[in-house]
Amino acid sequence: MLNLHDYMYMRTKRNIAFWVVALVATLFVVSCSNDTDTVLNSQQTSISNYLTRSHSPRLIPESEISSSLDNEPQYYEQWGLDLYRYIATRYEEGRQDKPTVDWGSTIEIYYSAYIFSGSKPSLTNLYATNDAEMIKQLENLGLNTSYEWTTDPLEITIGESDILKGLEEALPECKEGDTVEIYMTFPKANGNNYVGMVPAKSAVMWVINILSVTNK
Repeated sequence: MLNLHDYMYMRTKRNIAFWVVALVATLFVVSCSNDTDTVLNSQQTSISNYLTRSHSPRLIPESEISSSLDNEPQYYEQWGLDLYRYIATRYEEGRQDKPTVDWGSTIEIYYSAYIFSGSKPSLTNLYATNDAEMIKQLENLGLNTSYEWTTDPLEITIGESDILKGLEEALPECKEGDTVEIYMTFPKANGNNYVGMVPAKSAVMWVINILSVTNK
């Protein structure tokens, strides 16, 4: 039978062990959180810098339109700090008369999807496409595309199809015939998941040509 001294000694050891485990768990969570914040901040900065420095004519944030001297300023839009959109065809003649993408719209698209590296997209960062020219370039590099790649348009119903969260949020208000660039930090893309060729916590870029829009 334990005396009071031994009982208190064992209880103290258990308490110490509990708090050590709790401390280690807390430090692990904080470390993971800090790592996630670092990756996310880096992706946000990289996307913003790329949009303002890589296009010609130069893009400006939507917030700077009112101070622009250009009658038709080229600009990008963003939702929070995780989702960015640039519509390259925004000022094309007749665009406003074309069907608009809305929630519930069924659209057909050609697309090229890249792991975003902070620089101009290239074949080495391409992970999915149904663009015939892109597929031809991949075949010229020796890639067998006969099993996994198709040139058929991809049909999507906004709000009902199994697509990336960021795409679903960025496509509404686009028009039939638009060429759209969509940039997503990892929470709006695949999150912490490793999907196919795309590593976990990857920012991605999609270039989309909207072929048709059908509204209910």
